Amino acid sequence: MTSSSLGGLPPSYPGLDESALAEKASNNSENSDDSGIVDYKDPKVRDIISNLPCCCCPVDEVHKLNKLSKSVVEQNRQMLLNQMSCDVTFIVGDKKEPIGAHKYVLMTRSVVFKHKFSGADGNSSEVIIKDIPEDCFWEMLKHIYCEEQKVHVTNVVGLLFAADQYNLLKLRQICLDYLHNCLEINNACYLLNETHIYGYQEEEKNILSYIRKNASKVYNTVGTYLLTRDLLNQILTLPGVEVEEDVKKDVLTRWANNQRKENKQETSVDNLMDSLQDCLYVYRDDSHCHRYIMDSLTTSTIFAEPPDPLLLPVNDAARTDESDGMSTLSTPTSLTSSVHTYSKLPSYNKWADFEQVTRFQELYSSSINDAKQPDAISFTVDHNIYLYGFSIYGPKKQGEGHYKIDAILTRKKRDIVMETISIKGAGVILPCMFERPVKIDKGLPYTLELYIKGPESHLGASGQSAVQQGTILFTFFDATKVKKSRSSLKQGQIPRLYYMPRNK
Repeated sequence: MTSSSLGGLPPSYPGLDESALAEKASNNSENSDDSGIVDYKDPKVRDIISNLPCCCCPVDEVHKLNKLSKSVVEQNRQMLLNQMSCDVTFIVGDKKEPIGAHKYVLMTRSVVFKHKFSGADGNSSEVIIKDIPEDCFWEMLKHIYCEEQKVHVTNVVGLLFAADQYNLLKLRQICLDYLHNCLEINNACYLLNETHIYGYQEEEKNILSYIRKNASKVYNTVGTYLLTRDLLNQILTLPGVEVEEDVKKDVLTRWANNQRKENKQETSVDNLMDSLQDCLYVYRDDSHCHRYIMDSLTTSTIFAEPPDPLLLPVNDAARTDESDGMSTLSTPTSLTSSVHTYSKLPSYNKWADFEQVTRFQELYSSSINDAKQPDAISFTVDHNIYLYGFSIYGPKKQGEGHYKIDAILTRKKRDIVMETISIKGAGVILPCMFERPVKIDKGLPYTLELYIKGPESHLGASGQSAVQQGTILFTFFDATKVKKSRSSLKQGQIPRLYYMPRNK
């Protein structure tokens, strides 16, 4: 095959053959950074240059090689754009769009393609791609061929998925940077839906945290129309959001009307209700209460007061906290939204051998728990730990108490945990466990913010600012960023943290 048939390959240079270029471009590594550019400052390449014929000045030759590298990129671009001499065709997406490419280029830039075309599929001339949209696959190829890609809101998550599928680390970082920087009010719901579809749980959690802080503005965007019922429920029931109930009712009504129009249904109450189906709705005890209660929407009386939700059944045996002599059950529930989508711990009530740190030295008074005010405390540790959970004070009156706690754990203004926990128990202190242990890094400030709904309970006093637990020092201080917290360093709720040391 001639050089012209391949779109004009550059002339060869003595001592710098094609195999050397291919090895350099791919880095000959399982973890290639997919740069694909020959580094002429590399000592090995400089040795080759130094051995060039004396008729050429080495400096001039370096300039020629730099010019050559640019021409190679341009040739790659033209071969892709004009679909020249392709030896493999990808059938991409729902529309089965055919896109041609060159195995050699793909293999030198992606270890995934290298393994694919070096194995049983080496002789395949057609490959079917079902899980990547056509536009995202095309932009990925442009990155592979000439490191040119157009990233925008509508393709960033799909392109990130493509980069992960083919181990293109540089493209992956480009997409993540863009995703973090482009997030704003008008596209938050769209990006939430995309990250949910592609299964990017960490990014979904970050977007939910952003929506929680800008809920009133996000609720008024047309992006809410794009959400599934589950995601709509999730953004309407995020803890700590202070938005009028009429606003949420309007969001639900607009969403249902849009569903009706997409299904080409006539305007009627029946069709509106059919669109909503099992969509959950929320109401609050009064306009100042944080605690949300949800139920299925089965009549047109939206936001009519529903009965209190039942606690989920717990199959494991209750665990007795020997230090306080009480029996408790703690189980996160799906009745309200939780940012976590992780699997539950295998043994909630078998209780791992974790340790505990207590910050209060005595009891004082009591208080009702109506979730109108948060209980919050900030802390740091001087060792890395896993935080398993926390405790609240139990019912003042004798007998078992039922509590629901909206818990928010924040690090550097970023919500890393948002979940609702249901517990029932009798005794002074009731443990509450997260869905999974949370990594706590030494030296960083964390804030634990709770909204507690349940019977009147004890409160602690004589709080300590520093508690040494074995080799680990906990430092507690007031959560100044949380408004109207009824707990402080000296008194209030959250008497204990449950943790285990970690090495890294």
